[in-house]
Amino acid sequence: MLIPANNEQSQTQLRTKWFWAASFVAGLASFIVVGQLTRHAFTAMRAPSPVAIDETLQQAVNELKPSLPKRIDDVTTLVDVSHVGKQMTYVYEVDTHGRQIPSNFTAAARREVVPKVCGSRMKDGMVRYGVSYVYRYNLPNGSRAGEFAVTASDCT
Repeated sequence: MLIPANNEQSQTQLRTKWFWAASFVAGLASFIVVGQLTRHAFTAMRAPSPVAIDETLQQAVNELKPSLPKRIDDVTTLVDVSHVGKQMTYVYEVDTHGRQIPSNFTAAARREVVPKVCGSRMKDGMVRYGVSYVYRYNLPNGSRAGEFAVTASDCT
């Protein structure tokens, strides 16, 4: 059950939901991306080439897309994943069931997501291979609720 967004309890509930959503996606993505990049590095005994990185990120996209949309919790659904160069983008739809998104939504989501990403194997992909992760949150009507990127500099 959702509570009006201006209530502290409501904001805590939203932060908790994004924390778990970020944990789930971070774990899944890091398993796919870093595992494959590490395999390429060990096979070649050197850093993976830009082509190998691109192929690995595309493989991660190809593995995640068939399971989408993926309901994360009662307000958040992962609806798309893509990559361009070394940037992975996760697109979520946030349905607050008519409740207003808190004005600090992006900052609050970032505070929850960054420690999860930096505490996972995703950090290896960022630090070793220059991969970045973009988290985009849209409302059901298509308008943007917030967006931020997580890069290696966020984990230092």
